[in-house]
Amino acid sequence: MPESNVVGLVADLGARPLKAPGFAPGHAATINSSGQVDSVVGNPADCVHVDGTSGPCGSGSSGYNFVDADSPAGVVDGSNTFFTLSGVPNPSSSIALYRNGVLQKSGFDYTLSAGAIQFVAASTPQPGDVLLASYRTSASGSTSWPAPEVLCSGTGASASLPSLAALAACSIPAGLLAPGDRVEVHFDYAHQGNTGGAAIVVQWGGAKVLNVSAAAGESMLTGRVDASILTTGAQVGSQSWGAVTGFAAGVASSSDSYSAGLTLTFLGSVSSAADSIALQQYSVIRVP
Repeated sequence: MPESNVVGLVADLGARPLKAPGFAPGHAATINSSGQVDSVVGNPADCVHVDGTSGPCGSGSSGYNFVDADSPAGVVDGSNTFFTLSGVPNPSSSIALYRNGVLQKSGFDYTLSAGAIQFVAASTPQPGDVLLASYRTSASGSTSWPAPEVLCSGTGASASLPSLAALAACSIPAGLLAPGDRVEVHFDYAHQGNTGGAAIVVQWGGAKVLNVSAAAGESMLTGRVDASILTTGAQVGSQSWGAVTGFAAGVASSSDSYSAGLTLTFLGSVSSAADSIALQQYSVIRVP
């Protein structure tokens, strides 16, 4: 019996949650930008953030402190638009500012400079309004930069197709990357069979920043991509090599915007259907 003959079955199947390529048993679950069930990666003692990333918990000489229900200082009289927090949000995108329980939008309702909040005229707090803010700060006494953060890590799929197929994807949430950040991408592929050649591609948004073709005798390919986050777009360098494939390096620029989020895609193909290409492991790391 075709599925279409069962009333509502096709729609119900389409609405069910799907397992993402990075899903791993025993990990905390997160929903990626495609609506799939993914796994949170990080160290066992890390805390999970609401955007699905992980990082150090609590205070100490590294990592972050968490400030909850901070009441910004300033006169709420219907005309004052300038308020100050008790700390400095780090990163600045970690702030969640509420007015009477309604989340305010940065850049639309207010602007943030260090620990100072400047409301726009249309969003000026009125007498009786309650302002509360939650955010992260650098750990007390820390003299180092925030620690690197693993954004994605896992194993990918395999394919036996002559055209490039997506074997895994890493969705970086909106507001996470900032100018001056660096993103490090590491990956390992396996070519099974020796009937034909293989190809691998790493795509940064819509730009192919690494493209490698290997001969039939190649069994393993590996490499890395390093992206410097600029005010707009990124400069991306790449390195790759294999068991018999020589070392190759390149650099390119990408105009893909990261402010609304960005997806990295790992692809592969083989020239013979008797062979397969598999993504053994990939890691995407943000260095603030």
